[in-house]
Amino acid sequence: MPSQPYRFDGYLAALGDDWLGDDRLLQRWLARGGVAGEDLALVERFGRAAATTLRASADRVERREALPRLEEPGPWNERARRLVVPDETLANLCALHGSGIWKEATDERARYAAIYLLNQNGEAGVACSAACTDGLARALRALGEDPRSREVLARIERATPADWVHGAQFVTEIQGGSDAATNALRALPAGDGLYALHGPKWFCSNATADYWLVTGRADGAPPGPRGVSLFCVPRERDGAPNGHVFVRLKDKLGTRALPTAEIEFEGALGWPLGALGAGLRHMVGIVLTTSRIHCILASAAASRRAAREAAAYTSFREAFGRKLADHPLVGASLRRIAEGADRAEAGAFATVDAWLAALRPGADEATRLWARVLVSLAKAVSARAATGRVYEAMMLFGGNGIEERFGALPRLWRDAAIIESWEGPYTLLLMQALDDLARFGIAGREEAFLGFGLGDAADAALASELARILAEPEATDAILAFGELAPRIYGRFEEKALAALE
Repeated sequence: MPSQPYRFDGYLAALGDDWLGDDRLLQRWLARGGVAGEDLALVERFGRAAATTLRASADRVERREALPRLEEPGPWNERARRLVVPDETLANLCALHGSGIWKEATDERARYAAIYLLNQNGEAGVACSAACTDGLARALRALGEDPRSREVLARIERATPADWVHGAQFVTEIQGGSDAATNALRALPAGDGLYALHGPKWFCSNATADYWLVTGRADGAPPGPRGVSLFCVPRERDGAPNGHVFVRLKDKLGTRALPTAEIEFEGALGWPLGALGAGLRHMVGIVLTTSRIHCILASAAASRRAAREAAAYTSFREAFGRKLADHPLVGASLRRIAEGADRAEAGAFATVDAWLAALRPGADEATRLWARVLVSLAKAVSARAATGRVYEAMMLFGGNGIEERFGALPRLWRDAAIIESWEGPYTLLLMQALDDLARFGIAGREEAFLGFGLGDAADAALASELARILAEPEATDAILAFGELAPRIYGRFEEKALAALE
């Protein structure tokens, strides 16, 4: 007689089918912000889809046999290669961008709640597209006086499942990495307000997007950051590739369903966004800051998924005569992961609030400066913490935790590492935060600055340490001390944010 097969139905059922419905912090944040009606219905749809159809799809599109690929050129010395994205990933992109999430009237909190829910499945070929499209839309609203810009923005905002577009942003070059002031891609006037771009870009994620934001240097522009301009470049013109060649796909640690390419520009035509020479300021201030917000939400989402997976599995699985969750050390690990996920989620939502407040017309200097520094700290600290939480959850599964097709955690762990590297790694963002504190004159008013952002969570000790650092911010000891202080400042911010939602 065949043995009764062991089944994991209890674990799978415990993952839930509505990730908004079981998230009290998210519900409270939305209620506090007055999100209702169609906006709340949007979040509710994402909550159900993230837990069901998108969860299942995210596992499939990341399998090796389903990844994006470059079609090899034909036999007659063709150079252009076509980048192929699988149909299931395209369907997921269609569902995301055709959902109404980019309508200008959509409540910002609803938009970022939906993004948070989406990211609980990792990048999965869609989350980077969401971040880049958000940044593209914001750049077009702020800088897009050209009729072509207004047309692209209208297509983003009015997207439907039958007619949608998405964006990407290409900054990195081989010689500079995060040091975008070294960008050398050439931009030559081509008439009708267009420029022809020539040169390579080294790390181009979401490479099949319809519109690319590309940094380049117009001929005659000075060296350094003031010579970099920002261009909006359609991927295609008249149905053919717009002056570019996909050189190769990156073989990344994570986010594998997301096509990331090296691209050679050979006369791609695009138009400037903003004044020539102001591109780096606009790219960082609008586009990369928006992507950092998405990274913060993605880090919190990875932490929440880690807590969800760990709780579901350990409450189902038995070992040595009792549920895994009932073993004291496992229980301690579960509490640590869950508490970290709560802090990360509350901190992410509070960072979104601070950022949106700074974007409002008439926002005062204190609001804008706190948000500027906070986004750097939040992205750096939360992204680094997410990998540890996902890893700890993965280890609670034993051997099943490292089996790629058993569960999502190995994939989420790799994705979390990529999130930390996107839009500035940990050290770069702390350096930027320290530079901002020094450049905008926080020395001598450290207590007021921290009090503004942390309220009762600030104390004299934090202000005193920050004062010692800002007394000589370029000294090696001060920089290293800030590396120790920054996570503590953001940790206090998370605690304050969590207390406000509980």
